[in-house]
Amino acid sequence: MRHLSLCILLLASGSLWAESPAAASVSTVPDATVKRVTMDSPADPDRFGHLPQLLWDDTTHLVTAPSRWDGSDWLTVGVSAAAVVGTGLLLDHSGERFMSDHATPSWDRAAKAIQNLGGSPSIVIAGGTYLAGVAFKDPEVRATGVDTMVTMGLSQLLLTIPIKVAAGRSRPSADLGTHDFHPFNGGQSFPSGHTTQAFALASVISEHADQTWVSCVSYGLAGLVGASRMEQRQHFMSDVVAGGLIGTFVGKAVVSYNQKARTEAGSKVALSFSPTLQPGGYGFSVAMTF
Repeated sequence: MRHLSLCILLLASGSLWAESPAAASVSTVPDATVKRVTMDSPADPDRFGHLPQLLWDDTTHLVTAPSRWDGSDWLTVGVSAAAVVGTGLLLDHSGERFMSDHATPSWDRAAKAIQNLGGSPSIVIAGGTYLAGVAFKDPEVRATGVDTMVTMGLSQLLLTIPIKVAAGRSRPSADLGTHDFHPFNGGQSFPSGHTTQAFALASVISEHADQTWVSCVSYGLAGLVGASRMEQRQHFMSDVVAGGLIGTFVGKAVVSYNQKARTEAGSKVALSFSPTLQPGGYGFSVAMTF
């Protein structure tokens, strides 16, 4: 981004301006190479006052996404749905048996701790990331926090919770089998909310960091959250797979859309005016950022 300052003095002062009643100077100052709007500027989409609009734009973008999907997108959705169904038919029962047969006190304690990464601590991490970005004036860190909070909220409210209610699947702890569904009047096993939350966090961090090792660690921890929920007999394997897919897809979509908006905001021209006072003269300056 380049910052162009146009200083226009209507009435100049001093010996430099003695020969002319008005003059102007133009200077070009190179800024960062990343085309991102200045933090907290009027055009900044992550500015606190702009967050409701950003949330609305993200919600609209996700809700209307199917209307923009092409063949490859529908193929991805179809393969994902087939993976969930296939897991349910082939692996739910054996996965539940495996967890029950290999349960140990130490693994139980570990699972209870790990599953928290898909609960309220993940919200604390997202909020802390946003506040850290604000405190240290780091727009990328702040954007990561914003995208994480948006992804968590939308993935739960638009997909996971409605599907839970509609499916009404009983949890493994109910001992009613893998195919006990009571739509709109049953359990809340499918899909896994903790896994959705964990993969929402992992996908956003992975997209922003864009480093292989960060992606491996993020998704690895998210996978452990899903496994811990199975160990606690709160979910079947297909519940975990569905939750992971929801969190990942929403996270990738939110980051892609918001990063594009941030780039476009940084390429827009913005003007600001301020008075200029000097001994023997006065005027105003025009600052143009693009």
